[in-house]
Amino acid sequence: MKLFKFITFRLIRFIYLFPSIIFYQIKKNKNKYSFNRNRKYLIEKNLSLNNVFSDIENFYLIEKKNQIEKIINDNINKNKYYTEIDYLLDDKLKNKLLEYLNNKDFVNYLSSFFGHQLKFNSFLIRLNFFNSNLPENEGPKMWHRDNDSFFGQIKLFSVLNDLNSNTGGLFSFIPQIYIKDYEFVSNSYDDTKLSIQDRRSRILNSEMNKVKDVSQNIIEFGKNKNQFLAIDTNDTYHKGGLIKQKNSFRLLIQVIYEPYFNLLSNYNSLYNKNIPITYIKNIFTGLKNRLRTQIKI
Repeated sequence: MKLFKFITFRLIRFIYLFPSIIFYQIKKNKNKYSFNRNRKYLIEKNLSLNNVFSDIENFYLIEKKNQIEKIINDNINKNKYYTEIDYLLDDKLKNKLLEYLNNKDFVNYLSSFFGHQLKFNSFLIRLNFFNSNLPENEGPKMWHRDNDSFFGQIKLFSVLNDLNSNTGGLFSFIPQIYIKDYEFVSNSYDDTKLSIQDRRSRILNSEMNKVKDVSQNIIEFGKNKNQFLAIDTNDTYHKGGLIKQKNSFRLLIQVIYEPYFNLLSNYNSLYNKNIPITYIKNIFTGLKNRLRTQIKI
């Protein structure tokens, strides 16, 4: 049964991404990039992108400083620990950012690493902040995989402001070499203090650390400002957003790149507007999760 589930999982992934794989092979340029694709994630710096990120950081930390402080205080009073603030970005900076994120060469570079043609979908800028009223084990601050696309979606992250282990806010993930995309982890006990959603789909730190070779191989991203991380968060366990120090916060850019031919995604313009597509997407992602094999703790 385990072998059958593995073969089926891999076959469905290949069939679904096949049009985007073929399209990439047809249009790929002659540049031969040197990648270690076995890692399944990409951490790099790009000078042009860094310049844009630096401008956006200055915009928020200098021009919008007072407004950011007010947003944080208002949301703490609403028992929140994050909010999106890309709506504050002025048109000049927004267009500058979009021009690069949708740059043909940059998209092809990402496509080359992941092996199928990608296309830019959208971006957001998230503000995470300290809130002493909220627990550490909650929502995206717990280990999880995203469930918003069937296969092949890539998220690009970059932290805009200075962070360290004391401030918190680092994005942590477990490379797929330690927990494969066709495997899954579940809590060995039911923590009734958690919400129903967290109990069903998220993993406690104490439980994840029981998985062989995981605790010593967790990668924390965000200490080097303006690096970018590109990763498939639907198939990679990750967590983030816990700010540990009062008056500390994180500015994070999140960018969505989808397979060029992609229907089954929350980011599809027809999702939530077209009932059959929404239903089919949820059925297929549910099937994908059921084909995974549980890692015994």
